[in-house]
Amino acid sequence: MEMTVFLFILSLFLLFSLTYFHKYHKSVLVELTARNIVEGVTLAREYALNERKKCTVSFTENSMSVIKENGDIVGRKYSFPERIEVKEKSEGFNPVVMQPDGTSRMAGFIILRDTSGGRETRISLHNITGRCFIEK
Repeated sequence: MEMTVFLFILSLFLLFSLTYFHKYHKSVLVELTARNIVEGVTLAREYALNERKKCTVSFTENSMSVIKENGDIVGRKYSFPERIEVKEKSEGFNPVVMQPDGTSRMAGFIILRDTSGGRETRISLHNITGRCFIEK
């Protein structure tokens, strides 16, 4: 009888901890994808500054690519995790065009959404500095 009660209490603790871990995992996916987008835009800015050529960051619903002025991809195409999608993007993120002086052609934002949990993250781009950051 004592063993049954012990196992029941232990299973309750495990259930709550697994639920918490699952929610934490979902929030990490959105944040990780947002960081990867910021790194991609930063890579495009650095390339534009170093090479003195335009560089573009192109987005689809579930991927991102950094593209040189001649059409070659810098690095690799980054695919978003399964449950992460682009909910909304402004004209400045359609696509992001980095000028040779390190500025962006246009300011903008992009909103990522976790389709299973509904969590959203907004990323903004300043056109004067060409810097991209995650809004809290």
